[in-house]
Amino acid sequence: MRHGQGWHSEAVSPNGHQIRDPWLTPEGQQQCRRRCESFERHDEVQLLLASPMRRALQTCTLSFAPCVQRGLKIIALPIAEEASDAPCDTGSEVETLQAEFPEVVDFDHVKQGWWHHEQELAVDPASLNARAAKLRRFIRERPEKEVVLVSHGFFNHYLTGDVDDEGKQTTPWWQETELRTFTFEDGDGERAMIRETEESRSQRGAAEDDVRINRPDLRGKSS
Repeated sequence: MRHGQGWHSEAVSPNGHQIRDPWLTPEGQQQCRRRCESFERHDEVQLLLASPMRRALQTCTLSFAPCVQRGLKIIALPIAEEASDAPCDTGSEVETLQAEFPEVVDFDHVKQGWWHHEQELAVDPASLNARAAKLRRFIRERPEKEVVLVSHGFFNHYLTGDVDDEGKQTTPWWQETELRTFTFEDGDGERAMIRETEESRSQRGAAEDDVRINRPDLRGKSS
Protein backbone atom coordinates (compact mmCIF):
# COMPACT_ATOMS: atom_id res chain seq x y z
CA MET A 1 0.00 0.00 0.00
CA ARG A 2 1.08 3.54 -0.67
CA HIS A 3 0.72 6.07 2.15
CA GLY A 4 -1.92 8.82 2.23
CA GLN A 5 -1.49 12.46 1.25
CA GLY A 6 1.38 14.11 3.12
CA TRP A 7 2.13 17.79 3.64
CA HIS A 8 4.87 17.49 1.01
CA SER A 9 2.27 16.80 -1.69
CA GLU A 10 2.31 19.32 -4.54
CA ALA A 11 -1.48 19.55 -4.11
CA VAL A 12 -1.01 21.32 -0.76
CA SER A 13 2.61 22.55 -0.64
CA PRO A 14 4.29 23.92 -3.80
CA ASN A 15 7.72 23.45 -2.20
CA GLY A 16 6.71 20.44 -0.16
CA HIS A 17 9.76 18.42 -1.14
CA GLN A 18 11.70 20.71 1.23
CA ILE A 19 9.68 19.55 4.26
CA ARG A 20 11.60 16.91 6.16
CA ASP A 21 9.68 13.74 7.03
CA PRO A 22 6.19 15.28 6.78
CA TRP A 23 3.04 14.03 8.48
CA LEU A 24 -0.22 13.23 6.72
CA THR A 25 -2.55 16.13 5.94
CA PRO A 26 -6.12 16.02 7.33
CA GLU A 27 -7.19 14.76 3.90
CA GLY A 28 -4.49 12.09 4.06
CA GLN A 29 -5.82 10.95 7.42
CA GLN A 30 -9.33 10.76 5.97
CA GLN A 31 -8.02 8.72 3.04
CA CYS A 32 -6.64 6.23 5.55
CA ARG A 33 -9.89 6.05 7.48
CA ARG A 34 -11.77 5.36 4.26
CA ARG A 35 -9.26 2.64 3.40
CA CYS A 36 -9.78 1.15 6.86
CA GLU A 37 -13.54 1.02 6.31
CA SER A 38 -13.26 -0.52 2.82
CA PHE A 39 -10.61 -3.13 3.68
CA GLU A 40 -12.29 -6.47 4.33
CA ARG A 41 -9.41 -8.60 5.60
CA HIS A 42 -8.43 -7.02 8.93
CA ASP A 43 -9.08 -10.33 10.70
CA GLU A 44 -6.79 -12.21 8.31
CA VAL A 45 -3.76 -9.90 8.56
CA GLN A 46 -0.91 -11.52 10.48
CA LEU A 47 1.91 -8.99 10.08
CA LEU A 48 2.11 -5.20 9.67
CA LEU A 49 5.22 -3.66 8.08
CA ALA A 50 5.91 -0.02 7.23
CA SER A 51 8.58 2.40 6.16
CA PRO A 52 9.83 4.41 9.20
CA MET A 53 8.76 7.65 7.50
CA ARG A 54 6.06 9.44 9.52
CA ARG A 55 3.49 9.38 6.73
CA ALA A 56 3.89 5.63 6.26
CA LEU A 57 3.69 4.83 9.99
CA GLN A 58 0.68 7.11 10.37
CA THR A 59 -0.99 5.51 7.33
CA CYS A 60 -0.47 2.02 8.69
CA THR A 61 -1.76 2.97 12.14
CA LEU A 62 -4.96 4.53 10.77
CA SER A 63 -5.65 2.21 7.84
CA PHE A 64 -5.19 -0.99 9.82
CA ALA A 65 -6.45 0.23 13.20
CA PRO A 66 -8.43 -2.99 13.86
CA CYS A 67 -5.21 -4.99 13.47
CA VAL A 68 -3.37 -2.69 15.88
CA GLN A 69 -6.25 -2.83 18.33
CA ARG A 70 -6.08 -6.62 18.47
CA GLY A 71 -2.40 -6.47 19.35
CA LEU A 72 -0.37 -6.43 16.12
CA LYS A 73 2.66 -4.15 16.28
CA ILE A 74 3.87 -2.34 13.18
CA ILE A 75 7.44 -3.37 12.34
CA ALA A 76 9.31 -0.34 10.96
CA LEU A 77 11.79 -1.26 8.23
CA PRO A 78 14.28 1.29 6.83
CA ILE A 79 14.63 -0.80 3.65
CA ALA A 80 10.99 0.11 2.89
CA GLU A 81 11.69 3.88 2.81
CA GLU A 82 11.26 6.02 -0.30
CA ALA A 83 13.61 6.00 -3.29
CA SER A 84 14.83 9.59 -2.95
CA ASP A 85 17.20 11.76 -0.91
CA ALA A 86 14.96 14.86 -0.95
CA PRO A 87 14.21 16.38 2.49
CA CYS A 88 10.65 15.06 2.33
CA ASP A 89 12.08 11.56 1.91
CA THR A 90 14.60 11.91 4.73
CA GLY A 91 13.47 10.32 7.97
CA SER A 92 13.65 11.35 11.61
CA GLU A 93 15.86 10.02 14.38
CA VAL A 94 14.61 6.86 15.99
CA GLU A 95 14.18 8.47 19.44
CA THR A 96 11.84 11.05 17.93
CA LEU A 97 9.79 8.39 16.19
CA GLN A 98 9.60 6.25 19.32
CA ALA A 99 8.13 9.20 21.21
CA GLU A 100 5.63 9.93 18.43
CA PHE A 101 4.48 6.32 17.96
CA PRO A 102 4.70 4.82 21.45
CA GLU A 103 3.78 1.16 21.90
CA VAL A 104 2.25 0.60 18.44
CA VAL A 105 5.51 0.42 16.44
CA ASP A 106 8.47 -1.96 16.78
CA PHE A 107 11.64 0.02 16.00
CA ASP A 108 14.14 -2.82 16.52
CA HIS A 109 15.29 -2.60 12.89
CA VAL A 110 15.72 1.20 13.00
CA LYS A 111 19.20 2.28 14.09
CA GLN A 112 20.80 5.64 14.85
CA GLY A 113 21.31 7.64 11.66
CA TRP A 114 19.21 5.23 9.61
CA TRP A 115 17.98 8.13 7.47
CA HIS A 116 21.35 8.70 5.78
CA HIS A 117 21.00 7.71 2.13
CA GLU A 118 24.14 5.60 1.84
CA GLN A 119 25.25 1.99 1.50
CA GLU A 120 22.14 -0.22 1.20
CA LEU A 121 19.92 2.89 1.53
CA ALA A 122 21.60 4.70 -1.38
CA VAL A 123 19.19 6.01 -4.00
CA ASP A 124 20.85 5.00 -7.26
CA PRO A 125 18.68 2.56 -9.27
CA ALA A 126 20.96 -0.47 -8.81
CA SER A 127 21.04 0.02 -5.01
CA LEU A 128 17.27 0.49 -4.93
CA ASN A 129 16.68 -2.72 -6.86
CA ALA A 130 19.00 -4.55 -4.46
CA ARG A 131 17.13 -3.07 -1.49
CA ALA A 132 13.79 -4.07 -2.96
CA ALA A 133 15.01 -7.64 -3.40
CA LYS A 134 16.22 -7.70 0.22
CA LEU A 135 12.80 -6.53 1.42
CA ARG A 136 11.01 -9.15 -0.68
CA ARG A 137 13.26 -11.85 0.78
CA PHE A 138 12.59 -10.55 4.30
CA ILE A 139 8.84 -10.86 3.75
CA ARG A 140 9.08 -14.24 2.01
CA GLU A 141 11.12 -15.68 4.88
CA ARG A 142 8.65 -14.58 7.56
CA PRO A 143 6.30 -17.29 8.85
CA GLU A 144 3.22 -15.06 8.41
CA LYS A 145 1.22 -15.52 5.21
CA GLU A 146 -1.06 -12.44 5.25
CA VAL A 147 1.29 -9.44 5.29
CA VAL A 148 0.57 -5.72 4.98
CA LEU A 149 3.35 -3.36 3.86
CA VAL A 150 2.92 0.43 3.75
CA SER A 151 5.61 2.04 1.62
CA HIS A 152 5.96 4.81 -0.98
CA GLY A 153 4.89 5.64 -4.50
CA PHE A 154 8.21 5.32 -6.29
CA PHE A 155 9.79 2.62 -4.16
CA ASN A 156 6.71 0.43 -4.66
CA HIS A 157 7.68 0.25 -8.32
CA TYR A 158 11.09 -1.10 -7.37
CA LEU A 159 9.46 -3.55 -5.00
CA THR A 160 7.22 -4.90 -7.74
CA GLY A 161 10.11 -5.12 -10.22
CA ASP A 162 8.93 -2.28 -12.44
CA VAL A 163 12.05 -0.07 -12.48
CA ASP A 164 15.19 -1.18 -14.27
CA ASP A 165 18.79 -0.48 -13.23
CA GLU A 166 18.76 2.61 -15.47
CA GLY A 167 15.98 4.10 -13.33
CA LYS A 168 13.24 3.74 -15.95
CA GLN A 169 9.81 3.13 -14.45
CA THR A 170 7.68 0.84 -16.59
CA THR A 171 4.21 0.91 -15.01
CA PRO A 172 1.73 3.67 -14.07
CA TRP A 173 2.00 5.61 -10.81
CA TRP A 174 0.46 4.40 -7.53
CA GLN A 175 -2.31 6.62 -6.15
CA GLU A 176 -2.47 7.79 -2.51
CA THR A 177 -3.58 4.94 -0.20
CA GLU A 178 -3.75 2.60 -3.19
CA LEU A 179 -3.56 -1.03 -2.11
CA ARG A 180 -2.55 -3.92 -4.36
CA THR A 181 -2.21 -7.59 -3.48
CA PHE A 182 0.71 -9.80 -4.53
CA THR A 183 1.93 -13.35 -4.15
CA PHE A 184 5.46 -14.70 -4.49
CA GLU A 185 6.64 -16.39 -7.65
CA ASP A 186 7.65 -20.00 -7.13
CA GLY A 187 11.35 -20.85 -7.22
CA ASP A 188 12.62 -17.32 -7.81
CA GLY A 189 15.63 -17.58 -5.51
CA GLU A 190 17.44 -14.40 -4.45
CA ARG A 191 15.19 -12.05 -6.40
CA ALA A 192 12.06 -13.31 -4.59
CA MET A 193 9.85 -11.72 -7.23
CA ILE A 194 6.17 -11.12 -6.68
CA ARG A 195 3.19 -10.94 -9.03
CA GLU A 196 -0.07 -9.09 -8.60
CA THR A 197 -3.15 -11.23 -8.08
CA GLU A 198 -5.86 -11.22 -10.71
CA GLU A 199 -8.36 -10.03 -8.09
CA SER A 200 -6.15 -7.03 -7.30
CA ARG A 201 -5.69 -6.16 -10.99
CA SER A 202 -9.43 -6.41 -11.56
CA GLN A 203 -10.27 -4.20 -8.58
CA ARG A 204 -8.01 -1.40 -9.80
CA GLY A 205 -9.12 -1.76 -13.41
CA ALA A 206 -5.75 -2.79 -14.78
CA ALA A 207 -5.60 -3.83 -18.41
CA GLU A 208 -4.64 -7.41 -19.21
CA ASP A 209 -1.22 -6.13 -20.16
CA ASP A 210 -0.36 -2.77 -18.56
CA VAL A 211 0.86 -0.14 -20.98
CA ARG A 212 4.61 0.12 -20.51
CA ILE A 213 6.01 3.61 -20.11
CA ASN A 214 9.54 4.90 -19.81
CA ARG A 215 9.90 7.43 -17.03
CA PRO A 216 13.10 9.32 -16.24
CA ASP A 217 14.77 8.75 -12.92
CA LEU A 218 12.45 10.44 -10.40
CA ARG A 219 14.97 10.91 -7.62
CA GLY A 220 14.11 14.06 -5.67
CA LYS A 221 10.40 13.91 -6.62
CA SER A 222 8.07 13.75 -3.66
CA SER A 223 5.85 10.72 -3.37
